[in-house]
Amino acid sequence: MPVAVAKLTWDDIKDWPETRVELVDGEAIFQPVPSINHQRICQNLGNAVLPYVESNRLGEFSFHPIHIILDPGVEYEPDCCFIAAGRDTDPNGDYFRGAPDMIAEVVSESNRSHDTVVKFRDYERFGVREYWLVDPRALHVRIFHLDEAGKYECLGVFSSGETINSRLFPDLVLDPASLFGSVTLCP
Repeated sequence: MPVAVAKLTWDDIKDWPETRVELVDGEAIFQPVPSINHQRICQNLGNAVLPYVESNRLGEFSFHPIHIILDPGVEYEPDCCFIAAGRDTDPNGDYFRGAPDMIAEVVSESNRSHDTVVKFRDYERFGVREYWLVDPRALHVRIFHLDEAGKYECLGVFSSGETINSRLFPDLVLDPASLFGSVTLCP
């Protein structure tokens, strides 16, 4: 017997209990609770980027998940995101509607393809200007920037001892090793 699948919107799920759930083309995707290592990397990234953003008055940088509504049927809670100064956010501070200027995702082993394929596709198609994939397994950061045709171009794969290259943060000095320094690697 066929099973009916109802497409959901942000309005359908916004009052659900606090849990990690994202919408991908109207389907609810429940996310596992991030590991301690995952949270450490997010905090390290935030501690590196937030002071740069604040001192240069560039906008808002969050390294805690917030609701990003790209479309009524597409909502994500990225690990880190940047919204440039002058962009309108929700006056109640509950969520951001539209594409942030930058999103960073720490790639999780439990949902690697979700970060590297599904989110990559959606962030590109909805116009997130820069997408950072922070990979604890490979100990590197891949940065993609939206070109004039609306497609991601890879700015580079940055490993320990290198300085990342971001078009949004051109003067930021960040060695990827600093993101993984307090991470306990598992076999």
